[in-house]
Amino acid sequence: MTGTSSAMQPVRTTWSGALLTALFLALAVVVFLLLYLSFTNDQHYTALILIGIVSLIFALGSYLAESLSRSPSYQRSLAWGFFGMGFSVLFLTVGLGPYYNITTTIEALEGLLVLLVVLIITVALIAWRVRAVRATENQQVPRAGWRSETAPSAFSYAAANSPSVPTTAPPPSPPPSNPPRSP
Repeated sequence: MTGTSSAMQPVRTTWSGALLTALFLALAVVVFLLLYLSFTNDQHYTALILIGIVSLIFALGSYLAESLSRSPSYQRSLAWGFFGMGFSVLFLTVGLGPYYNITTTIEALEGLLVLLVVLIITVALIAWRVRAVRATENQQVPRAGWRSETAPSAFSYAAANSPSVPTTAPPPSPPPSNPPRSP
Protein backbone atom coordinates (compact mmCIF):
# COMPACT_ATOMS: atom_id res chain seq x y z
CA MET A 1 0.00 0.00 0.00
CA THR A 2 1.40 3.37 -0.92
CA GLY A 3 -0.95 5.52 1.16
CA THR A 4 -1.54 5.42 4.86
CA SER A 5 -4.92 4.43 6.18
CA SER A 6 -7.01 6.82 8.21
CA ALA A 7 -6.44 4.66 11.29
CA MET A 8 -2.71 5.38 11.06
CA GLN A 9 -3.11 9.19 10.92
CA PRO A 10 -2.44 11.14 14.13
CA VAL A 11 -5.49 12.50 15.89
CA ARG A 12 -5.72 16.30 15.86
CA THR A 13 -6.57 17.76 19.23
CA THR A 14 -6.86 21.38 20.25
CA TRP A 15 -6.01 20.87 23.90
CA SER A 16 -2.72 18.95 23.60
CA GLY A 17 -0.62 22.08 23.03
CA ALA A 18 -2.14 23.83 26.03
CA LEU A 19 -1.67 20.74 28.20
CA LEU A 20 1.98 20.35 27.24
CA THR A 21 2.54 24.06 27.87
CA ALA A 22 0.99 23.81 31.33
CA LEU A 23 3.10 20.73 32.15
CA PHE A 24 6.28 22.44 30.98
CA LEU A 25 5.46 25.55 33.02
CA ALA A 26 4.82 23.42 36.10
CA LEU A 27 8.17 21.69 35.57
CA ALA A 28 9.87 25.08 35.18
CA VAL A 29 8.32 26.36 38.42
CA VAL A 30 9.51 23.25 40.27
CA VAL A 31 13.03 23.60 38.84
CA PHE A 32 13.19 27.31 39.74
CA LEU A 33 11.93 26.64 43.27
CA LEU A 34 14.43 23.83 43.77
CA LEU A 35 17.24 26.05 42.54
CA TYR A 36 16.24 28.89 44.84
CA LEU A 37 15.62 26.73 47.90
CA SER A 38 18.76 24.62 47.48
CA PHE A 39 20.96 27.62 48.33
CA THR A 40 21.25 29.23 51.74
CA ASN A 41 20.23 32.83 52.37
CA ASP A 42 23.69 34.23 51.67
CA GLN A 43 23.85 32.38 48.32
CA HIS A 44 20.55 33.57 46.80
CA TYR A 45 22.51 35.81 44.42
CA THR A 46 24.02 32.67 42.86
CA ALA A 47 20.58 31.03 42.80
CA LEU A 48 19.07 33.98 40.95
CA ILE A 49 21.90 33.95 38.41
CA LEU A 50 21.29 30.21 37.87
CA ILE A 51 17.53 30.78 37.54
CA GLY A 52 18.19 33.37 34.82
CA ILE A 53 20.54 31.04 32.96
CA VAL A 54 18.16 28.06 33.24
CA SER A 55 15.32 30.28 32.02
CA LEU A 56 17.36 31.14 28.91
CA ILE A 57 18.05 27.43 28.40
CA PHE A 58 14.30 26.76 28.67
CA ALA A 59 13.72 29.52 26.09
CA LEU A 60 16.12 27.80 23.72
CA GLY A 61 14.41 24.44 24.37
CA SER A 62 10.98 25.96 23.69
CA TYR A 63 12.29 27.54 20.50
CA LEU A 64 13.66 24.20 19.31
CA ALA A 65 10.35 22.52 20.24
CA GLU A 66 8.61 24.77 17.69
CA SER A 67 9.92 22.54 14.93
CA LEU A 68 8.10 19.54 16.41
CA SER A 69 4.65 21.10 16.29
CA ARG A 70 2.15 21.77 13.52
CA SER A 71 1.03 24.95 15.26
CA PRO A 72 3.94 26.26 17.33
CA SER A 73 2.16 29.20 18.98
CA TYR A 74 2.36 27.65 22.46
CA GLN A 75 6.07 26.89 22.14
CA ARG A 76 6.74 30.35 20.71
CA SER A 77 4.91 31.94 23.64
CA LEU A 78 6.94 29.89 26.10
CA ALA A 79 10.16 30.83 24.32
CA TRP A 80 9.36 34.54 24.49
CA GLY A 81 8.28 34.26 28.13
CA PHE A 82 11.40 32.42 29.23
CA PHE A 83 13.53 34.79 27.15
CA GLY A 84 12.04 37.82 28.89
CA MET A 85 12.19 36.22 32.32
CA GLY A 86 15.79 35.05 31.92
CA PHE A 87 17.17 38.38 30.83
CA SER A 88 15.10 40.38 33.33
CA VAL A 89 16.23 38.18 36.24
CA LEU A 90 19.84 38.38 35.09
CA PHE A 91 19.83 42.15 34.55
CA LEU A 92 18.09 42.84 37.86
CA THR A 93 20.28 40.43 39.82
CA VAL A 94 23.55 41.72 38.39
CA GLY A 95 22.40 45.36 38.46
CA LEU A 96 21.22 45.25 42.07
CA GLY A 97 24.29 43.36 43.32
CA PRO A 98 26.12 46.51 44.55
CA TYR A 99 22.98 47.76 46.31
CA TYR A 100 22.99 44.68 48.54
CA ASN A 101 26.81 44.71 48.91
CA ILE A 102 27.17 41.41 47.05
CA THR A 103 29.35 42.73 44.23
CA THR A 104 31.29 45.90 43.61
CA THR A 105 30.07 48.53 41.22
CA ILE A 106 32.83 47.70 38.72
CA GLU A 107 31.90 43.98 38.79
CA ALA A 108 28.23 44.87 38.29
CA LEU A 109 29.05 47.13 35.32
CA GLU A 110 31.20 44.41 33.78
CA GLY A 111 28.40 41.87 34.27
CA LEU A 112 25.82 44.25 32.79
CA LEU A 113 28.09 44.87 29.80
CA VAL A 114 28.44 41.12 29.18
CA LEU A 115 24.68 40.69 29.49
CA LEU A 116 24.08 43.57 27.10
CA VAL A 117 26.39 42.00 24.48
CA VAL A 118 24.61 38.64 24.87
CA LEU A 119 21.23 40.38 24.57
CA ILE A 120 22.29 42.22 21.41
CA ILE A 121 23.56 38.99 19.82
CA THR A 122 20.35 37.19 20.78
CA VAL A 123 18.12 39.94 19.38
CA ALA A 124 20.16 39.99 16.15
CA LEU A 125 19.70 36.22 15.78
CA ILE A 126 15.97 36.57 16.45
CA ALA A 127 15.68 39.31 13.81
CA TRP A 128 17.57 37.14 11.31
CA ARG A 129 15.25 34.20 12.00
CA VAL A 130 12.09 36.34 11.70
CA ARG A 131 13.35 37.70 8.37
CA ALA A 132 13.98 34.17 7.11
CA VAL A 133 10.49 33.04 8.17
CA ARG A 134 8.90 36.02 6.39
CA ALA A 135 10.88 35.29 3.23
CA THR A 136 9.67 31.69 3.29
CA GLU A 137 6.07 32.85 3.80
CA ASN A 138 6.41 35.25 0.86
CA GLN A 139 7.64 32.38 -1.32
CA GLN A 140 4.60 30.33 -0.39
CA VAL A 141 2.16 32.91 -1.81
CA PRO A 142 2.97 32.25 -5.51
CA ARG A 143 3.24 28.54 -4.81
CA ALA A 144 -0.30 28.52 -3.45
CA GLY A 145 -1.44 30.23 -6.65
CA TRP A 146 0.33 27.65 -8.78
CA ARG A 147 -1.25 24.82 -6.83
CA SER A 148 -4.74 26.26 -7.30
CA GLU A 149 -4.38 26.45 -11.10
CA THR A 150 -5.39 23.49 -13.19
CA ALA A 151 -2.56 21.85 -15.04
CA PRO A 152 -2.73 22.22 -18.84
CA SER A 153 -3.40 19.10 -20.82
CA ALA A 154 -0.64 17.84 -23.06
CA PHE A 155 -3.28 16.96 -25.64
CA SER A 156 -4.79 20.42 -25.98
CA TYR A 157 -3.76 22.56 -28.93
CA ALA A 158 -3.02 25.63 -26.79
CA ALA A 159 -0.69 23.69 -24.51
CA ALA A 160 1.16 22.02 -27.37
CA ASN A 161 1.79 25.30 -29.21
CA SER A 162 2.56 27.52 -26.26
CA PRO A 163 5.78 29.53 -26.47
CA SER A 164 7.23 27.67 -23.52
CA VAL A 165 7.21 24.37 -25.45
CA PRO A 166 10.21 24.02 -27.80
CA THR A 167 9.65 22.96 -31.38
CA THR A 168 10.47 19.36 -32.15
CA ALA A 169 11.39 19.64 -35.82
CA PRO A 170 13.91 22.00 -37.40
CA PRO A 171 12.48 24.74 -39.61
CA PRO A 172 12.39 23.98 -43.33
CA SER A 173 15.48 24.97 -45.25
CA PRO A 174 15.13 27.89 -47.67
CA PRO A 175 15.02 27.10 -51.41
CA PRO A 176 18.37 27.38 -53.22
CA SER A 177 19.00 30.71 -54.90
CA ASN A 178 20.55 29.15 -58.03
CA PRO A 179 18.72 26.36 -59.83
CA PRO A 180 20.78 23.22 -60.29
CA ARG A 181 22.55 22.92 -63.68
CA SER A 182 21.99 19.99 -65.85
CA PRO A 183 25.00 18.35 -67.55
